[in-house]
Amino acid sequence: MDKILIKKLAKRIKELRKLQGLTQDDLSFISGVERSTLGNIEIAKNDITFTKLYKISKAFNLTLSEFLNF
Repeated sequence: MDKILIKKLAKRIKELRKLQGLTQDDLSFISGVERSTLGNIEIAKNDITFTKLYKISKAFNLTLSEFLNF
């Protein structure tokens, strides 16, 4: 995956999480994505799979289209 896109996704996830007042632990519980994985995604250390992207978008009550609209 393109590094610029990874960084944009990382920023988007962190911003949405903070806007909703969630910790990484909260988002992990809601989405089913491990907290350590979320941490690595938020610092753009890891690529994100489609499945994880889908789970995270659902945790924010967003469609993938809405989630990726940045």
